[in-house]
Amino acid sequence: MKTRTVYALDTLPRLTNAMDAARGCGVTDDDLAVVARHDIELRIDPDAPEPAPHGQLTGLLAGLSAVTVPTLGVSIAGAGLINLIGNAVGGWVPALAGDTVDDEVRRRYHDEVDAGRILLVVDAEPERQARVATALAAHGARPMASAG
Repeated sequence: MKTRTVYALDTLPRLTNAMDAARGCGVTDDDLAVVARHDIELRIDPDAPEPAPHGQLTGLLAGLSAVTVPTLGVSIAGAGLINLIGNAVGGWVPALAGDTVDDEVRRRYHDEVDAGRILLVVDAEPERQARVATALAAHGARPMASAG
């Protein structure tokens, strides 16, 4: 069974080095996640999705377009239903794609993220975590306090 450890880093180069170090300890990319302020995430990945309200906005726009385009033959009640479905799907899709890790860590370490720190989440077997912690400390990664 894998355990989760969250590390804080101050710069993108340190993040890159820490991720390479974790991979060197046998941690796969599927067991690594990065959580940061959205502007920092965009520097890491320019195609990073907008935060959660994106799905809700998509549902709202789908509902409004159904009302404003009469040839679709959707009533106002139907447009409201489309809005609700879009809103719900917008909330489910990130969870199904694994973004719940991001949300959980983002909530718990909100102040760190807002301060501009980059969080590296490592899921690994307990016997591997000690080796990972030593390797990441060499690159300036600071382990965060675990959940109580």
